[in-house]
Amino acid sequence: MKKLILGIISVFLAVILFILCKNSLETLPVFTENTPVHLPILMYHSVLCDPQRTGKYTITPKKFEDDLIYLKANGYETVSLKQVVKYVYQGEPLPEKPVLLTFDDGMYNNKEYVLPILEKHDACAVFAVVGSYTDEYSLSNITNPNYSYLRWSDINELMESGHVEFASHSYNLHNISAKRYGTAKNKGESTLDFISVFHEDTQKMQSAFSTNCVFTPFSYAYPLGNFSKESERVLKKSGFLSSFSCIEGINIITQGDPDCLYLLKRYNRDGRLSTEKFFKKIM
Repeated sequence: MKKLILGIISVFLAVILFILCKNSLETLPVFTENTPVHLPILMYHSVLCDPQRTGKYTITPKKFEDDLIYLKANGYETVSLKQVVKYVYQGEPLPEKPVLLTFDDGMYNNKEYVLPILEKHDACAVFAVVGSYTDEYSLSNITNPNYSYLRWSDINELMESGHVEFASHSYNLHNISAKRYGTAKNKGESTLDFISVFHEDTQKMQSAFSTNCVFTPFSYAYPLGNFSKESERVLKKSGFLSSFSCIEGINIITQGDPDCLYLLKRYNRDGRLSTEKFFKKIM
């Protein structure tokens, strides 16, 4: 009887571990050696050719390529989020000076201009997409780099390139409205109501991915940078292995410490700054 109970417990724990380490990440024990790594993460948004349109959240393709050239010249190597997760969970090594590139919102120009540069320099990046935008432009089939967003077919093509991973940027919470400011809890809103809204939106996005792609994201980028203890709890219970904030700073990534993968800090890449001024500011 005792062996039977122990067997049932073992099966239950195996199922839980499988759920938490899904999305092709191998289910292995957490590596426990304490070897911290400093990881800067850069946050890009839209990429447009017209220099007159550069701004806080817009950069030119040339300046993005200048960034990659600068990073390589200074000993940095881009890494995938999957590499970082495997470093924490399995102890797989990272480069001496890793850097992670992220692109928020899922603009179509990320495919048009960013992918060729990533391929040219053998670099990689994480694209965080908004489900409602992707659904809308998948139906309209508009592909204008000046304003449109990635379609599901684009997402599959980018994933197959081997240079791009995807994160959830919510299904329909990336907005400023009278009803809600991104993923922020409304004034007077009960904790249970907020959890219900956030969980429903998050699962809708995961379902959209599983319906239209052969994978689902294991990371979440907070829309407008809003997060809370409740939102983090929902993500962890839903099997997300990491989350991105908009707080600026260098991340300390430690083997055997899964919590270091949540609320990852990122430096917003202001397109008005030269490559040298930007990196001098953050590094």
